[in-house]
Amino acid sequence: LGATMTAGGYVLPEFLAAYSELHPRCNLSLYIANTDEIADRLKKHQLDLALVEGPFDRNYFFAEPWVQDELVAAGQPGFAAAEFSLAEAIAAGRRLILREPGSGTRYCFDRFLAERGLPAPDIRAVQEVNGFEALKQLVKLGFGFTVISELAIREELAAGTLAAARFTEGRLLRTMHFIYMPHENLKFAERFIAFCRRRLPSDDRVDRRQLRS
Repeated sequence: LGATMTAGGYVLPEFLAAYSELHPRCNLSLYIANTDEIADRLKKHQLDLALVEGPFDRNYFFAEPWVQDELVAAGQPGFAAAEFSLAEAIAAGRRLILREPGSGTRYCFDRFLAERGLPAPDIRAVQEVNGFEALKQLVKLGFGFTVISELAIREELAAGTLAAARFTEGRLLRTMHFIYMPHENLKFAERFIAFCRRRLPSDDRVDRRQLRS
């Protein structure tokens, strides 16, 4: 199995563990990387199935939407109002701690800027980090604020070490997809996806018919 950082770190492990308990003869390994690398490993037949939150070539992979994820602004408690303007924060030169280009989280943030007609932050106000733990530590230290999946900071929000906020310009929503190659282990891919769909609470499931419309 392959997975991008959010999916692999905060969504997939509990499903992998539950599947392994039911199928003890199935030896599952999990490889975590950004979207670009996961897609490359699928193309090289190094993975049977992957869960990604970033963009992928829909003409190359089979894809199944699974769960919706929301990105939020996160920082030290009190870093911003519960809802604030991203445009004003960028204009004021507030420091942003962001994932690297090629990650699904960064793609979603950059697309949000483009769709809302917002200016890109000054490069001097951006710190890029290619992993969540270092990113969260920088934010906890007050070095800046970030844009991150709410799933990735559930423990910090519960503990009160980080606070979350949304932007007045709108919400950042994305869908996580299972993707796989047409000629790989289709039986396993279909069985594992079906298992994950059954275990996911009905309120969290993505309606495939709505995505097609």
